[in-house]
Amino acid sequence: MKPDDKEFLNDMITQLDETLKKLVVEEEKVTHKIGVERVEELKEFWKQDLSEDEERFFRMTLDYCDKTLISIWARTKRLRHTRAQAGQTFMKSCVVIGKKSDVSL
Repeated sequence: MKPDDKEFLNDMITQLDETLKKLVVEEEKVTHKIGVERVEELKEFWKQDLSEDEERFFRMTLDYCDKTLISIWARTKRLRHTRAQAGQTFMKSCVVIGKKSDVSL
C-alpha cells in the first residue's frame, strides 16, 4: 500500500473515532432527555422485537427525540462497521508475511 493511502486510512480512522465519540455524547443527552423507560421501548423497536401491529402503532407514537435517538443508533452502527473495516485494512497493509512494517499511528 502506498504511503499516501496509509495516511488517508489513518486520517479516516481518526475522524471516525472522533465522530463516534460525538455520537456517544449526543446519545447520552437524548437518553437523559427522554428517560430510561422510553429508551427501553425504543430499543425493542430498534431490535425489531415488536409484532407487526405493535410496530405500526409504535411508529405513530414516535416524536422528534425518539427519531433523533434512532438516527444516532443507525449512524453509530454504520460508523462502527466502517471503522472496523478501515482498521482491518490498515492492519493488513502493515503486516508483511511474518514481519511487521514500520507504521506509527
